[in-house]
Amino acid sequence: MSKRKLTRRDFVRLTAMGSAGVLAAACTTPTPQVVKEVVTQQVEVTRVVQVAGTPKVETVIQQKEVVVTATPAPTAKPAAVQTMGFPRSETVFAQQLTAKNATPKNFNEWAGWRQRDRGMQQLMNESLWVDDFEKGEIINALASAPPQYSPDFKTMTIKLRPGVLWSDGKELTAEDLAFTVEFVRLVPTALNSASVTRQVESVKALDKTTVQIQLKQGNPRFHFENFCDLWGSLWVMPKHVFEKFVKDGKVDIEAFNAFEYNPPLSSGPYKLHSFDPAGLWTAWEKRADWAKTPTGMIFGEPKPKYVVFVDYGDFTSRVIAMTRHDVDMIDLDLPAIRAVMKADPSARGYFEKQDFPWIQSNRHPGVGGVVFNTLKPPFNNPDVRWALTLAIDPVSYNVSAYDGAAAMNPLPIVVNAPQMKKPYIEPLVAWLEKEFTLDLGGGEKFIPWDPTAPARLVAEAKKRGFKVNEDPAWIKENFGYGSWKYSPDAAAKLLKKAGFTQGADKKWKLPDGTPFQFAVFTQDTPGRWSYQNAQAAYNEWKKFGFDVRFEVGDPGQLRIAMGNFDVGGTQTHGSNYLENADLFRTFTAFDSAYLEKELGKRQFGHPSRWTDPRVDEILKKIQSSDPNDSATLQPIGLELIQLHIKNQPAISATTSLDPYAVSNYYWTGWPSAENHFTVPYHHYPNFKYLLTFLKPSGK
Repeated sequence: MSKRKLTRRDFVRLTAMGSAGVLAAACTTPTPQVVKEVVTQQVEVTRVVQVAGTPKVETVIQQKEVVVTATPAPTAKPAAVQTMGFPRSETVFAQQLTAKNATPKNFNEWAGWRQRDRGMQQLMNESLWVDDFEKGEIINALASAPPQYSPDFKTMTIKLRPGVLWSDGKELTAEDLAFTVEFVRLVPTALNSASVTRQVESVKALDKTTVQIQLKQGNPRFHFENFCDLWGSLWVMPKHVFEKFVKDGKVDIEAFNAFEYNPPLSSGPYKLHSFDPAGLWTAWEKRADWAKTPTGMIFGEPKPKYVVFVDYGDFTSRVIAMTRHDVDMIDLDLPAIRAVMKADPSARGYFEKQDFPWIQSNRHPGVGGVVFNTLKPPFNNPDVRWALTLAIDPVSYNVSAYDGAAAMNPLPIVVNAPQMKKPYIEPLVAWLEKEFTLDLGGGEKFIPWDPTAPARLVAEAKKRGFKVNEDPAWIKENFGYGSWKYSPDAAAKLLKKAGFTQGADKKWKLPDGTPFQFAVFTQDTPGRWSYQNAQAAYNEWKKFGFDVRFEVGDPGQLRIAMGNFDVGGTQTHGSNYLENADLFRTFTAFDSAYLEKELGKRQFGHPSRWTDPRVDEILKKIQSSDPNDSATLQPIGLELIQLHIKNQPAISATTSLDPYAVSNYYWTGWPSAENHFTVPYHHYPNFKYLLTFLKPSGK
């Protein structure tokens, strides 16, 4: 039996020409040949004979030639397909989002950054609460209910789901949660330590399922900051494993940091099966007692027995892997998604037909773009930051980053989230169109807002031959309300206002006369929104004439967190709450309390390291207010957004798209534009919930 696989040459042809070669169908099992032959056999013959005139029945043995059919050897049942040693029909394979793992043996996620998308946050950990931004809901996961706050918001009570077991069979109780909070307070470099240490006065377990946390100041959002999992949170530690590092109220920090926690215990429905020492894959096996986990209690049994996260390499390799049915869910850029759909009828993107607008799920609480290192000259100057903003053509940028598929999102909020429209989008657009100006020097004012940009993006798609919807209301809903103007002239004036000069070679020089040279850095892989935005910005600035480099690093280097960059592709602010219009999570990282002033030391606040005393004051007001008190929150939230825009510590550009493709060859029931029942991404904590909805195809 033979089957032609998609080759790299095929892939190039598919993406370049937009047409797919025919993948040869597998040949059928041959029909066994029937063989006949003549042989001589002894046979019994019964006959009636006359004996002394009396009929009598007798049986005699005679030689006789007969035709016989040879019995073919039994056909062996086809062996079950194995991929990487796992039964393919029982295993889901997905892309390891952050590519090769830098610390494959280390699962101690409380001691520092670990590449948690290898399955730790998706399968191994159960958070207290999980943000389902697809539905705009908060899921009570390890917690059995929302937290209860005292009237002054200083006391928070958490009720845990009873009967949850660690993967070693020990019960997960309030003692574990209380221990976790106390432990990270004692380790300054631990996960969430900065937030917990700053805010927690005390913590105690009241009984097996109840924890009470006393805060130093009222904060009705403390649980959102630390325990609500969007893409990571403070996960509960198994006390019986980590208490060995605590003695006389102190933590042996050196021993704790050296502890690799391998193999780790799981509070989720899967436990560690195996991993590649080189960091290319991590495999997980469904727990026999999955029903004793919050996922099992809420959603039921996850269907795959195994889940394996693999670094499949570049887009060409990923497309080939999917056409060979070696992977079920994989990150791709949009041209690659269209290519794999043409090559493999069992593959699809978020939309069944990748026609315009071919947008992936835009229900994402983050906004992508590039971030300035505002402690590093000349990026400490808002005029320079705005000059670099106006040197970008937003249409060209969008096509470069996302093939023109992303909503334009130049504001520090999700522009196409319905709950943002009335309180923020409408008043902001009015302010941007009529009031907000930049001082270009010499008394010249400039309005940087361009309300025509989304329509021009749609017109660009029309030029490419796509059938488009040109209704202005539809364009706003899908592609945003505007973007920043592309104005090389205004950009040049702002640079000159900041003391820059331009030589005869048209190259820009810093105020001290040295060449203006900088780098755009990303620590992600192609296809990830942070990579795509960084590369798009680099392309625009190169086109403008800046002496700029594009640098790609390893996530384990922590260059952005350590401040070792000029401009970085990353999230331009905190994620929005898509459950309401509360902006605390969006801006809390800009609180000066989290600022590390020395570059080269790790920053636990926003990587731009931009702060403003006015932001601190507004955050204090928000922190002490009820998250549902829109009358109080809306005006001060609007003020926060305007401060961010005026200072431009980052260039917010697009909704944070994560384009992907899925295969229905072995598993069906994936979320889609037609049925978006849960967060559709394989690298979010909601993935363990998604697995309960899958169905084996029977192949």
